[in-house]
Amino acid sequence: MLNKEFIEDVMYGRKSSRVLGALLFFLSLVYGVLIWLRTGAYAAGLFRAKRLPCRVISVGNITLGGTGKTPTVINIAGLMQQQGRRPLVLSRGYGRKDESATTVVSNGASLVLDTAMAGDEPSLIANRLARVPVVVGSDRFRAGTFAVERFHPDCIILDDGFQHIRLTRDLNIALIDASDPFGRGMLFPAGILREPLSALDRADVIVITRVEQAGDVTTLKETIRRHTTARIFTARYAPRDLVEAASSEIRPLTVLNGTAVFAFAGIARPESLPTLLGSLGAVVKGTAWYPDHHPYTKSDLARVLQSAADSGATMAVTTEKDSIRLKGMAPEGVWALRIDLEVLEKASWEKVLLGGL
Repeated sequence: MLNKEFIEDVMYGRKSSRVLGALLFFLSLVYGVLIWLRTGAYAAGLFRAKRLPCRVISVGNITLGGTGKTPTVINIAGLMQQQGRRPLVLSRGYGRKDESATTVVSNGASLVLDTAMAGDEPSLIANRLARVPVVVGSDRFRAGTFAVERFHPDCIILDDGFQHIRLTRDLNIALIDASDPFGRGMLFPAGILREPLSALDRADVIVITRVEQAGDVTTLKETIRRHTTARIFTARYAPRDLVEAASSEIRPLTVLNGTAVFAFAGIARPESLPTLLGSLGAVVKGTAWYPDHHPYTKSDLARVLQSAADSGATMAVTTEKDSIRLKGMAPEGVWALRIDLEVLEKASWEKVLLGGL
């Protein structure tokens, strides 16, 4: 059956279809020409990038799906706060009800919007960074101008901004997932590349994420080096704790050791969740995956809990991003695994970030 999930499976190489594959390949050629024309127009000066009246750090990638943008943004904003800076996070707010609106998600004191109006990632960032304003808008320059006038930040962190070349940035960070760096190496929609690898030349910094799942990344670094002279860092996901979606009760990770769990998620690359849970000693009895940004219903949760019970699991665990979409509907017993991004070259990472300002 031809649906969104099947098309994504073909794009990610999980399934094959000769007819659909040929169609997606043709569309990827058209897409590639459009990308080439757009970047060429900016390079030739036909279009001009605009600058905001404060420093901008962009965090993005050249692939579809999760490479760790949200935890990286949280990491950078937290560092800025520690250094006495006044950071602000600017995001598109993908999947929210009105993506064209420029809106405040958090004013740095409290959340102003719910997840449906703000989007998953901005809501998660605002929850984690209580004193950092978060603004969403599809036109980043207009949203950034609004944010500067409203909150007077000295640094804007641009979430998922690598392709938004209309906005000038002082530090351009590209993330690459070590567990699946470039998919099949094909442009969207035949593959997961949003841009060809040559686009990495625009990056000032490359962060290879999920190195704990990939082991040796020497070959990947050599591939990256063929396309850019950017500084390369490595990072891993560091599990932090468990939080119950209904009550916000926090438990230490040690409760997972030997516990039978059922994992469920609606993110781009859900396979990382059972891997993380297993690394913490949990016994993963079963899984349930939903599309990225899936709007959960009470019936979805009922099915998850029934499947968990049938599998013999005593705990249902999802991601922190998913838990944002479960607010107000999750029953007791649904837990979220919270993670932090840990850059292995910490001292150099902080020096580059602060030096970029």
